[in-house]
Amino acid sequence: MNKLALELYDLLQIAAPSGKEERVVRYIKPRMEQILERVFLDRYGNLLGERTYKTGQGPTILLSAHMDSVAGIEPGRKVIRDQDIYYASKGILGADDRAGMAIVLAVIRNLARSSFNGKVKVAFTREEEIGRKGSQALDQAWLGDVELAIVVDRRGNRDIVTSYADVQPFCHPSVGQFFEEAGRLCGMPDWKAVRGGISDACTFASYGINSVNLSAGFQYEHTWDEFVSITSCKETVQLITTALDIAGKSGVRVQMNVP
Repeated sequence: MNKLALELYDLLQIAAPSGKEERVVRYIKPRMEQILERVFLDRYGNLLGERTYKTGQGPTILLSAHMDSVAGIEPGRKVIRDQDIYYASKGILGADDRAGMAIVLAVIRNLARSSFNGKVKVAFTREEEIGRKGSQALDQAWLGDVELAIVVDRRGNRDIVTSYADVQPFCHPSVGQFFEEAGRLCGMPDWKAVRGGISDACTFASYGINSVNLSAGFQYEHTWDEFVSITSCKETVQLITTALDIAGKSGVRVQMNVP
């Protein structure tokens, strides 16, 4: 997991507000190419990838985080580590959603050593912070075989967001329960299904894909008080890896309809 902390630190160094994600792409694309079988940019500039694990007979899972941050990264600022925490010397940190990206990278590395049998698609999207423009521009044909979308873009730790407030459910209730059980099985029984805010999970759920948005370890996003916990990032990696490991062993298929 030291690799996660190092990649998160590198990502936090990059200023890339909405519409200017190119530097993030240059950093992350070669790392994806070391792990995945296919990596490409779509017409909108979203960075996408795919890999089949083992025989590929299990579910197709989408892992997603966004590449942009809100404006406010101060020139000349430093990213400081204080034991488990990263924070910025001034201005916002930008862990929303660089933490999600680092978590997804760690997950796809871990899956090669797990029992997961299926296919993973990765979507690092553009311009989430200004209206989810990147996720809405994704080719729905590419998403056509996705049975579950796991977005990593929630503040705090141990939240499984299964709806946008009371407005939009993201998934069948059993999906949230499945992730809660995965948390219990890996020694974190306080992972809980909750309501949350707007994220790319709104987009995927609108396409009829069961979706969740998981905590990425950051707090006070978009403010000068923002920080991210490395331990919380690791816990989310563990949850996702455990959930997909269960799915791989049991042949679980996500066939429920989004309410």
